[in-house]
Amino acid sequence: MTTTYSPEIKKFIEEELATGAYEDESALIAEALGVFRELKQRHAELRQQIQQSLEDEKAGRVALFDVHEIISELELEVDETGQAIL
Repeated sequence: MTTTYSPEIKKFIEEELATGAYEDESALIAEALGVFRELKQRHAELRQQIQQSLEDEKAGRVALFDVHEIISELELEVDETGQAIL
């Protein structure tokens, strides 16, 4: 398979190969595609979590919280030096 890259991508490939971290262009491309696949999967999972959160909010299955109240509660758990009170 013959692949043509933009000048920017070609330069990036050459720079990465020059580091010696990859045996050849195929190894670099395989790793890049693996990272891309993982990123897409994580993106899909995040989208699903956001969608679930929106559905939960519409259905009233969420509890509101007050950031200032949370901070006040956390401040009660630490001493004046910021160390946890056990």
